[in-house]
Amino acid sequence: MNAPRIRDSVQAFVAAWNETDAKARRRLIERGCAENFVMRTSGRCVEGRAELDAMIADFQARSPGMRAVFTSPIDVQGNLFRYSGKVEDSMNVVRGEALDAGECDEN
Repeated sequence: MNAPRIRDSVQAFVAAWNETDAKARRRLIERGCAENFVMRTSGRCVEGRAELDAMIADFQARSPGMRAVFTSPIDVQGNLFRYSGKVEDSMNVVRGEALDAGECDEN
């Protein structure tokens, strides 16, 4: 696996959560996520780029001014990755924390 490519994909994925311009957000999602992307969260399964884009747009509409921030480096081992992050409001108050992990295919 190509660790720099995986890190770039994860950075694009997180940047998409902060991008309010729909076209720019979709470009980040395309850069960061495979067409057959699947994400499981507590109580939800998101399948595909369009569902992810809708989820992010909904989050931004419900939580204006929030932004995703890395709190750790992106650790890559083979085709697996993990990182921690937080969601901050416009006053830099932490509103949520996460440990995300995933698996990438060969592309």
